Amino acid sequence: MQQKLILRVIPSEARTPKLSEGARHMYVVLDVETKNLGSDIMKDTEQLLSLQLGDATKQELYYHDSKNPKLTLETGKRRIESLLSQGVTFAGYNIKRFDTEMLKRFLGIEIPQSRMFELSDTPRMIELHRKTKDWTMECACQDCGIEVTHKQRMNTRAEKYRAKKDIQEKAKAKAVEIMRKKGGTLDYAFKEALHKIAYGHAIWDAYLEFVESGGRNDSLFYEYAVGDVISERLLLKKLGY
Repeated sequence: MQQKLILRVIPSEARTPKLSEGARHMYVVLDVETKNLGSDIMKDTEQLLSLQLGDATKQELYYHDSKNPKLTLETGKRRIESLLSQGVTFAGYNIKRFDTEMLKRFLGIEIPQSRMFELSDTPRMIELHRKTKDWTMECACQDCGIEVTHKQRMNTRAEKYRAKKDIQEKAKAKAVEIMRKKGGTLDYAFKEALHKIAYGHAIWDAYLEFVESGGRNDSLFYEYAVGDVISERLLLKKLGY
């Protein structure tokens, strides 16, 4: 039986950024969302939009355009620094290769390698990647019986961008670069570029709506960003950590 992902709606005024008192004895999941309208996950990232933290009981989201001083990225930076001082280990899917690199680039946060736990490098995940050639978190969660329903709405929005002519033309141009670097067919490179570019536009669009709403936690962006933290926490538990 699959484990259902449930997002709790919490009034914004009740979202005081505090994890459980036992956090120092736990892994804390860390995840970020960025503005990236291109096909290269690292080079095309323009801005850090949000950072999310979560333990077994609570999730926190800090974002770039917050008018609430308790939820700004600078407050999130101080929160991470505080957790580091408590000896916390940060866990995440692709945390070493992406999330912490983005925090370093945009907020100047240095998280030591010894304080990161990379979910995708666990033995079960390595074996899964070897068999499926699929490195996505969705594949990892599916293998562990964890639903990632929070991604479905974002996928729907991304589909609208995939159908846009200008997005397709941009993907065609990028596909040539991808094929030269990675090899393979032009068709495969085009599909990869189109997926990344369309998804990046969908996330950016959802973020702008989130900011316009005043940071509502029933918005698409909030559901998507916090949903990743919950999924990664469930994955951490399923993997026995």
